[in-house]
Amino acid sequence: MKRFSSFFLLLFLLTFAYALFANTITVTDMAGREVTIPSKIERIVTTYKPATQFVFALNAQRMLVGVDNTSTREKLFTSIYPEVELLVEVGSKREGINIETVASLNPDLVILFPHNQAEFTASKLETLGISTIIINPESLEEIRETNRLLGEVLGLEDRAKIVDKQFDNILKLLEKTKNLPQAQKKVVYFANSQLLDTVGKDMMQTDMIEWAGGINPAAKSDAGFIKISPEQLIAWNPDVIVTSQKFQDDIEELYKEEKYQNVKAFKNKQIYRFPSVLEPWDYPNPSSYLGMLWLATKIHPELFSDVDFDKVADEFYYTLYGVSYRELLSKIGN
Repeated sequence: MKRFSSFFLLLFLLTFAYALFANTITVTDMAGREVTIPSKIERIVTTYKPATQFVFALNAQRMLVGVDNTSTREKLFTSIYPEVELLVEVGSKREGINIETVASLNPDLVILFPHNQAEFTASKLETLGISTIIINPESLEEIRETNRLLGEVLGLEDRAKIVDKQFDNILKLLEKTKNLPQAQKKVVYFANSQLLDTVGKDMMQTDMIEWAGGINPAAKSDAGFIKISPEQLIAWNPDVIVTSQKFQDDIEELYKEEKYQNVKAFKNKQIYRFPSVLEPWDYPNPSSYLGMLWLATKIHPELFSDVDFDKVADEFYYTLYGVSYRELLSKIGN
């Protein structure tokens, strides 16, 4: 009788374990953590804007129950899915995440940012029984990895492949610049919020410049964000200057700066701001691939005279968001 009871106890435990694991999956997130999450995700909280952008690209915005403090007001999101304005704001990367607010939303998954506080936040949430995943889309390859990872955990692998195909389409167009001889590449300086703020070797913008057929003169530095002197900018003498969407100076006024008159980019009026009407294209999000193609058309217009950029952008946005680029621009009155 005792042996019979033991058999049924073992059978019960095995059945329970199977049911438990059948309802979860285990993945390695982009912080290198092995995490177990529900196999069926229905309620998502994102904690910074790039995470929300990837969720939208996967057409999973209806799963959102909470977002960071800026996503509710982003033109791209409100144009595609007006209900985003009604979602609960849970905090931000800079100000911190409100754990109590997140917990009150009863999410199946919280998508966290790559930050030194992320694992601490993840630990606090997991103590409450809330599954988390950390993404880190800080390079072009990591953008693809983020898309694939979220496609897997949300059960949207086929959708992620469709998004990934758009990345491939852009890279195929950029084959013209990928193998340019060094002598034909142009020196391209990236200015962040100020003219003398730039980025080093391991930043995504350097990756974008190189794919677009340029050389980032600041890439010799291993640092992330770099402050340089006017003399250094003059010495580098860039052919093209491209600025971030948050660049604070007026470019037309900048052209009048006396000390830079012999710098090629100033002399030839080759200073451009990354497009950012809908969303910034120099940001760790899916549209940075489109930003890379846009940059290539500015650096090497002669190589892309046969590319209808607006048509490419229309297809990219329609595939990812269900609305063409030009239609989205008209929606916001641009």
